[in-house]
Amino acid sequence: PNSRVSVTQVTKTCASCHQALEITEKYGLSGDRVATYQDSFHGLAARGGNLTAANCSSCHGFHNVRPSSDPKSSISRNNLAATCGKCHPGASENFARGAVHVAVTQKGAPTLFYIQMFYLAIIVGTIGGMLGHNGLDFLKKLRRHLRSWTGGVIPRSVHGGEEGRSFLRMSVLERIQHALLALSFIVLVYTGFALKFPESWPFAWLAALEKGSAWRALIHRGAAVVMIAACVLHLFYLPTRRGRRFLTDMLPRVSDIREVTQNIGYLLGLRAEPPRYDRFSYIEKAEYWALVWGSVIMAATGFALWFETDVLKLLPLWVLDVATLIHYYEAWLASLAILVWHFYFVIFNPDVYPMNWTWLTGKISEEMLRHEHPREYERMGEPEESEPDAGTPPPGVGEPEPPHSG
Repeated sequence: PNSRVSVTQVTKTCASCHQALEITEKYGLSGDRVATYQDSFHGLAARGGNLTAANCSSCHGFHNVRPSSDPKSSISRNNLAATCGKCHPGASENFARGAVHVAVTQKGAPTLFYIQMFYLAIIVGTIGGMLGHNGLDFLKKLRRHLRSWTGGVIPRSVHGGEEGRSFLRMSVLERIQHALLALSFIVLVYTGFALKFPESWPFAWLAALEKGSAWRALIHRGAAVVMIAACVLHLFYLPTRRGRRFLTDMLPRVSDIREVTQNIGYLLGLRAEPPRYDRFSYIEKAEYWALVWGSVIMAATGFALWFETDVLKLLPLWVLDVATLIHYYEAWLASLAILVWHFYFVIFNPDVYPMNWTWLTGKISEEMLRHEHPREYERMGEPEESEPDAGTPPPGVGEPEPPHSG
């Protein structure tokens, strides 16, 4: 293992020249070959301890290293299919239709560069907007609670724990969908970033524990299957009576735009009262449809990365590079959105802190329903005394139908 030509050391051996400024300048060599390898599919696997991942000599050879312009080179365009075929049986000419060492720059890979710039702008704009929105919401509610404290009244969360009526917000089936989604998402985030940053402190212990095996990849793909199963379950749920009502109430409407402006005005002190939300506010609708969009994108790009050999039989290599980049930045966007948007409203929101327990109990208190969804509350009759079974149809005509979860 300590040999300079060991599978664990060979990249460092090649880097001793390919990262040396004097050599790269003297011979006109590109100085980014080691860095671009480290960021590639093979490089990430090798950095994570995988002993079978392709390294420098796997593609370039060892005693007969030749430049790609040489017809006898193992990395010549005409020979790449055979070279890649050593590890990817059935490799076609599509393996050569794109760069192996990809530098995401305007000159080196303009398509990837502009996709990266697009996502960076979306992430900064979206997450920045969320932080601003939730910051105003937090300060507004915190001031209200502080005024209650100074007035001698102990503020009480509008959710959970207090005596009184409660309404069914999430059925058993809806809580199962949420649990599968939440669990798989958390595992996907951790294992995904562990694959991308194997040396970073939150993930390094896992690389040491694996000792060259591929546990992270297996767990990541397993979690992806669970998330897709949750999405499929949701698709089967939507045609039910309860599901149809859920989807109808979740559709965007012109009134949502009005509620956005009203709420911003309220948070800025320009309005005395907040908007009167119905079953779902623009906050819940934005999150739901972002989840739908993100799930489709992550599933499509994730399967392309999972079955890369089969994909490359049909599509050129650069398409896989695009999928890799989109998958990575969508992961950042989704992770930050859940942390900043969803976690705030169900955990850090002063009105529900330390947590909104509806995702476990399925119930929403009368006080919270009246506070958060006044228009829905006005339509409600007596609360459900007991929760129907997941397979039981919702209440019939003339009975109050329980609200649905956001």
